[in-house]
Amino acid sequence: MKQTITPCRVQGRIQLPPSKSMAHRLMICAGLADGTSRVAGLRDSKDMQATLQCLKALGARVTGDFPVLEIASCSPVCRTEPATLDCNESGSTLRFMIPCAALSAAPAVFTGRGRLMERPMGVYANLFLEQGLRFDQGDGQILVQGPLQPGLFEIPGNVSSQFISGLLFAAGLMQGTTELAVLPPYESRDYVTMTVSALQTFGITVNQPTDHGYVIPGGQSYLPRDVQVEGDWSQAAFPAVLGALKGSVVLEGLNPHSLQGDKVIEDILRQAGVDVRWENDTLIVRHPMAGLKPLDVDLGPCPDLGPALCVLASFIPGQSVIRNAGRLRIKESDRIAAMEAELRKWGVDISSTEDTIVIQGRSGYRLDQPVTIDGHNDHRIVMAMAVFGWVAGSPSVIEGTEAVTKSWPDFFQDMTAVLKTEVLK
Repeated sequence: MKQTITPCRVQGRIQLPPSKSMAHRLMICAGLADGTSRVAGLRDSKDMQATLQCLKALGARVTGDFPVLEIASCSPVCRTEPATLDCNESGSTLRFMIPCAALSAAPAVFTGRGRLMERPMGVYANLFLEQGLRFDQGDGQILVQGPLQPGLFEIPGNVSSQFISGLLFAAGLMQGTTELAVLPPYESRDYVTMTVSALQTFGITVNQPTDHGYVIPGGQSYLPRDVQVEGDWSQAAFPAVLGALKGSVVLEGLNPHSLQGDKVIEDILRQAGVDVRWENDTLIVRHPMAGLKPLDVDLGPCPDLGPALCVLASFIPGQSVIRNAGRLRIKESDRIAAMEAELRKWGVDISSTEDTIVIQGRSGYRLDQPVTIDGHNDHRIVMAMAVFGWVAGSPSVIEGTEAVTKSWPDFFQDMTAVLKTEVLK
């Protein structure tokens, strides 16, 4: 699919979609609970469907329809039949569900699409090897076979917090105490904090004796709960950057006290000189009268903000540096290479090392002919380059816009609430 992007004035209100990160966690906890839970505030997307289908493959029963689903226990410890779990392109689903599926001695095969099965899985591979369990990765699938045993697990903190969260989901259902020791540096800690919060909401005890350690008693049971998913801070970055660069937007549905790590976008915008303030539980983002200041951002705790911040930096005169960005290379696309390729089509001065992005920004960009942008089969690349096009001074065409169905299927429709027709001169 293609989408023509025409520069627009920016003003209006937009309702943010529910947090994809928290929705995954709450749905999995609901699926592991002894009873039926009600999860409200959901929005349909490919990633949500992936987690739901995997829970069903493990035996969960799901009734209702978006935005409210009732999810009844999958009892993974009791599973006796082989299972196939299709994760589509959802890395969260894959890494969260592997330990859950491995609670049983019955085999489970994980499949996926795009680059999903190429993502690093060494943390789990080594852990399964240490316990003498099967973990076979190849030919576009991963076969695992438990049962996982409790004990001490040492996990690198600079690979992906999803491994830590995945083990936390399973740990309480094992029969003995499990200790997770996170080896420094501990990156993306906020995502694990979200997992711990979800577990505690569903009645699972997680002790944190140190900043880098978790102790989870075994033999626990998840309790059914009725929960509501809050707005998504990582998705909020796209309209927020749009408002910061051109006009103003009012963002609705966000929790000002959220545990989501991507809430840091609020602080990053303020540091860049953007007018950001809360009013009646809505976040207002306005382009500043005094101009914008170059960025110097550590992306380690918030990698999903990378594409949006590249767009922001492109329109700030001077040199901006985005550090600790290496994990962007192992997402749905190599997001550093993808943003370099597409921003250069507009004439952006952008360069990178393996781990750092440097952008020499300027106040505006305009081309004599519409530029054609490749979406790289990556929802965040598509959304970031759409924001760039709405701010720029000439039209563009984005190819592969169907990638937004992964996380925000109604992105282009929802964004019309803040886009006003602009006459190009």
